[in-house]
Amino acid sequence: MANLKKQSPSKSLQKQQLHRKSKTENTLSEQVNAFFSTIFSAKKCVKSHIVIGLSGGLDSSVLLHLLANLRQTLPFQLSAHHVHHGLNQQADAWAVFCQKICDNHNIPLTISKVKVDINSGLGVEASARKARYAELLAIDADYVCTAHHQDDQAETLLLQLARGAGVKGLAGMAAVDDARKLLRPLLNISRAEIEAYAQVHQLSWVDDDSNSNTQFDRNFMRHEVLPTLVKQYPAIKQTLARTAQHLADANDLLNVLAVQDAQADLTQKLGQKTLQLTPLKALDINRMNNVLRWWLAQNSVLMPSTAQLKQITQQLIHAKSDATIQIRLKAESDLILRRFQDCAYLVPETLNLPVDYVWQGESILNLSNQTQLSFEKKLGAGLSLKYLDNKHLHIKTRVGSERIKPDFNRPSRSLKTVLQTAGIPPWQRNHHPLIYIDEALALIPNIAVDASVKAAADEMGIVVTWQQL
Repeated sequence: MANLKKQSPSKSLQKQQLHRKSKTENTLSEQVNAFFSTIFSAKKCVKSHIVIGLSGGLDSSVLLHLLANLRQTLPFQLSAHHVHHGLNQQADAWAVFCQKICDNHNIPLTISKVKVDINSGLGVEASARKARYAELLAIDADYVCTAHHQDDQAETLLLQLARGAGVKGLAGMAAVDDARKLLRPLLNISRAEIEAYAQVHQLSWVDDDSNSNTQFDRNFMRHEVLPTLVKQYPAIKQTLARTAQHLADANDLLNVLAVQDAQADLTQKLGQKTLQLTPLKALDINRMNNVLRWWLAQNSVLMPSTAQLKQITQQLIHAKSDATIQIRLKAESDLILRRFQDCAYLVPETLNLPVDYVWQGESILNLSNQTQLSFEKKLGAGLSLKYLDNKHLHIKTRVGSERIKPDFNRPSRSLKTVLQTAGIPPWQRNHHPLIYIDEALALIPNIAVDASVKAAADEMGIVVTWQQL
């Protein structure tokens, strides 16, 4: 059985709890109501689908109870998702408990089992968190909601301080993370308030015994460091959470400066995420590093250490123009940092494109989990539709000796020359998709259309674009 906890007040405490109920109810319910009302108003949502990440612990059980009640007044569809990590012998019982409380509230629940890579080098905590977020953020919903609270924010700031994090890391968690559709409505609410709410409503929850294991960094902060600080500074948790918000504001300003310094050049250039290096060369080292940190963050790359960032800057900015640069980065997917013609590129370590694919009329064709082709009808541009009657478009990759004639008035050119002229980096040329009509090379996405099949000004054509995801 799961380690269930439930506050069952004695009769002597019931009167006190009834007096506290109104205040507790207002504090949490009104704050959460206001939080979501602001979200829905800003997004002009008709009826959003919100998914709660439900562990079955105190915090997420309280959040589930709050949102189950708020459904009466706010326009949203509510469901829950439980991630079964399989790390604790009670894990099966926790999943059963989550199903039970969701059934009690008539809330749909989905459960996914993950295998935590304990040998990833990240540690058990970080590996489990990575696996959990991967599952939650893959859910088809308008928002994913977690039950992180003010105490969690204070712990996060202390952990980041201990790791020597920069401004971005010290900013902690965001209450609204638009990029990931992630919401944390309890972030300004203390754990004490959450416990009081659970007591007043006599909620049950499961207790993860690993939460008391101070070998884990967060538990050490929670049980050893913060209690000592609270004795001397009673309001330290609120203060640390407020400091994290100040740092988040500062990080926003640094991001604005980075966009300006980079000349807003976070672009998709010929299918690769790139950063122009020329503007950076006029900056001092601090602003240069700020741009690089910002750009890497946009692409889900873990922040490099000070020593690693120094190495990146040295190679990107100061290495000889013909030097081969290849730096492996830690990211959601393996990425290599490369340089070509004064641009920095983030390139997947492997590009596995199909050797042969027949286009079936899709507007979007995923070549892999890394790249895609888009097909758009456009007047006077691209490949003329009249040449597709009873014929197929084949997508292939380079094999050698290909030629194309982009201009009627000039001779055909080798594919190698066309790709070099277009500034395609050497590592990408063998993977650049090519479009054939039957066996004739007709189009190189983003670059050229053969003159023999090019749409005239008054003809409807197909424009094919290749881009990295």
